[in-house]
Amino acid sequence: MLQLCLVIIGVSSIHAVRLLQTSSFHVRMYPANGAGRVWAIQGKDSAQMMNVNGEYILRSINPGHWRLSVEANAPYRDARFDIDDIKPGTDMDLGAIRLRK
Repeated sequence: MLQLCLVIIGVSSIHAVRLLQTSSFHVRMYPANGAGRVWAIQGKDSAQMMNVNGEYILRSINPGHWRLSVEANAPYRDARFDIDDIKPGTDMDLGAIRLRK
């Protein structure tokens, strides 16, 4: 029984350390319905960001440099933004992006 408890504690500790090393970020789009899809890109990896009422969220990401690619709905224009230096274990608020026509 003691060995089982030690194994559970060890596995839980490993997962806790991994969670502390991952990051997240979010950004608001104006107008809220202006963006069709928003992609977060790091190197060769990409993920579509989840839209919650015009706020786009990406969780459990690797820290470092990211690029945001916005596929806008007409009449707005597509846009790209660089996000420098997402630090480990942080949730970064990127503020608001106003899409242009």
